[in-house]
Amino acid sequence: MKKTILILLATIFAININSKAEDFSAVNDGDTIYYNITSSVSPYTVAVTFQGSNMYYSNEYSGSIAIPDSVLHNGNYYKVTSIYIGAFMNCTGLTSLTIPNSVTEIDGSAFKNCSGLTSVIIGNSVTSIGNSAFYNCSGLTSITIPNSVILIENAAFYNCTSLTSIIIPNSVISIENSAFGNTPWFNSKPDGVVYINNVLYAYKGTMPANTTINVQSGTKCITGFAFANYSELTSITIPNSVSEIGWHAFYSCTGLTSIIIPNSITSIAQSTFSECTGLTSITIPSTVTNIGYQAFANTPYYNNMPDGLVYINNVLYAYKGTIPANTTINIQSGVISITDFAFYNQNQLISVTFPNSIVSIGKKSFSGCSGLNSITIPKNVNSIGDLAFENCINIDTIFFNAINCSYMGNSSFTTVFNQNDIETLIIGDSVQNIPDNAFLDCDSLSSITSKAINTPLVDKYSFWCVNKNIPFYIPCNSVSNYQSALYWSEFTNYIGFKIPQLIDTSICLGETYNFNGTILDSAGVYSYVNGCDSVILTLNITPIPIVPHDLTLSNISMNYATISWQGDAESYDVYRDDSLIVNVTDTIYVDNFSMINGQTYCYKVKAKNGSGCESALSDTNCFAIVGLENIEQTNIQTKLYPNPTSNKSYLEIEGLTSEADVLVYDMVGRVIKTYKINQGTKELEIDLSGYSKGVYSIRIVNETINQTKKLIVQ
Repeated sequence: MKKTILILLATIFAININSKAEDFSAVNDGDTIYYNITSSVSPYTVAVTFQGSNMYYSNEYSGSIAIPDSVLHNGNYYKVTSIYIGAFMNCTGLTSLTIPNSVTEIDGSAFKNCSGLTSVIIGNSVTSIGNSAFYNCSGLTSITIPNSVILIENAAFYNCTSLTSIIIPNSVISIENSAFGNTPWFNSKPDGVVYINNVLYAYKGTMPANTTINVQSGTKCITGFAFANYSELTSITIPNSVSEIGWHAFYSCTGLTSIIIPNSITSIAQSTFSECTGLTSITIPSTVTNIGYQAFANTPYYNNMPDGLVYINNVLYAYKGTIPANTTINIQSGVISITDFAFYNQNQLISVTFPNSIVSIGKKSFSGCSGLNSITIPKNVNSIGDLAFENCINIDTIFFNAINCSYMGNSSFTTVFNQNDIETLIIGDSVQNIPDNAFLDCDSLSSITSKAINTPLVDKYSFWCVNKNIPFYIPCNSVSNYQSALYWSEFTNYIGFKIPQLIDTSICLGETYNFNGTILDSAGVYSYVNGCDSVILTLNITPIPIVPHDLTLSNISMNYATISWQGDAESYDVYRDDSLIVNVTDTIYVDNFSMINGQTYCYKVKAKNGSGCESALSDTNCFAIVGLENIEQTNIQTKLYPNPTSNKSYLEIEGLTSEADVLVYDMVGRVIKTYKINQGTKELEIDLSGYSKGVYSIRIVNETINQTKKLIVQ
């Protein structure tokens, strides 16, 4: 069966321990240090690694080692930024180590079983210390963790049997299970709840029956297994300061009957409350958007839920029970994540539709769903777990519309798909990195397409054993980049194609858009091709809002005036004396300001919509302060109706005390009609039959009056 996999993000797969780890070696202060290139383009970076193909080889490092912050290779300086998995593992002859400030990460098992290591200086840029990083370093007596470190992972210093002194800065907010297990430093602590800085690290010793625990305020994290198997725990109160509860933290706490999760928690880890056989009530706040595999397994809380899809807040937690044959599932809108193993081995599932709200899909969530024949991943997905679609043997096509994905798979040792069946690989335009071993031994690949204009970073084993002569389709203006890039240059059959630039924009009615020299004034889809340049423009036209009309001034007193008008726009700009004073969403505004005696104040209004399109200015209305508290309305009260009109409109007039002229102006400012009205005139008919559609100005003027109104003919 032909398999087509569309990949829009970098996939992380198994480390091949049968291949050489190092890319090169260099001598520093007489010591040969081995490096793996982690970035082959500027800024160039490397990780310190082990020699050869086997991380279990002993004593490739010995004595005192000082790692440099950079190293020269092939004419480029590479910054040393990490210590790779198992880099110094089993180096029992290593006695002391200095890690430079350039290093930000110490990976898992980096110094495991280095029993001769007595001194370590950790640079002040390290942010995390990985799983079992210093496991069984029995010679260490003290360690100072720099204040750059945030995370200390599982068993990081486990079984360091001489470790009596550990300095942990306040920067550390997460300490995982058994990080300091079986060390004299931890063993010397009194029984009971053990707090390290703001972390609840463990419960040590024997717990009394019917124990109630109030976690102290300010605690940031409860580590994994902290209370696991303590059946004596019957009640616990967790403060809002806690942001993380580790996996298995309350595993098999059979005495617990209820628990309230504080709204500071966003994620519940794997098996956190599993086997809590007395737990009937759990209060989960809406802040929780991720729930780990079997977090509530074998609890009355979960067992009492009906079979079928189980939703908890915005999480699809599991499918409970047996799926009927030939089942199609539409996951409900609003769901953010799918937990690990949610549909594991549900081979009756033949189709699933994801809502656009989904951002993460857990590991093995669809593993073994052999009835599935296609999957479409929506655009907001940014995480797909390890082996998510393992053994989905009937899937022909997986479409990844996800353009914001940061990774696929979160472990260095596993895969997302059965790679050997892939015949066509399409790499999406957002991919920035393809890790080592990603498509290792995919010898069935018959073609590759990359939509990425900038060459993604690849490692030497990313396409190991892939035929380098197969067609490789890439953007035509990127051919030379791929041909010269490290490891991409091994491919020989590059075929360029055009990727159009997509532009979706709007202009206001009456405006124009310059599209590569062509002036456009109407909506539509336009294209432009010039060599490798290809542009597709979708042009939208936004209507201009109707001009505000019937502008009225009322409630006028010293330092106070109410301005109101008619209109249906999203907002309005209000002008006083040609200066913008406010933007409002209502059709009324109270102007409260310090007025000057004897000065005239004039107002007008402009309508605006959300796209920024503006109407013409409304008619103008004025008043003046004549003597203290004596208000003179210098303009009469007028109203045009109907407005808009198709032919005739009527000008209502209140307060005309002397003869006046009425002038009608067209859209370019020409006078097209004149009327003379006498004192006491209440209404004037204005006939614009036969005139073009548009906005006309109606001006009433004499020695004391100068008022303009807008009339729309449609």
